[in-house]
Amino acid sequence: MKNIINLTGVQKLSKKEQQDIKGSWGRRVYCKGPRQCCFRLANGSEFCDYGYCQSNGSCMWA
Repeated sequence: MKNIINLTGVQKLSKKEQQDIKGSWGRRVYCKGPRQCCFRLANGSEFCDYGYCQSNGSCMWA
């Protein structure tokens, strides 16, 4: 597993590398309100922040 502290620049991590980061796993982003994007973590907690809801139900973080 890569140490995030030692990363330089921007890198695209593989699905496996993303899953190896503790707390990184979550379900797809969804809209909880007209300007609120959310996703659920593996432990069942939910994270929400401002975003833009799209007509297909997906959400873009603001």
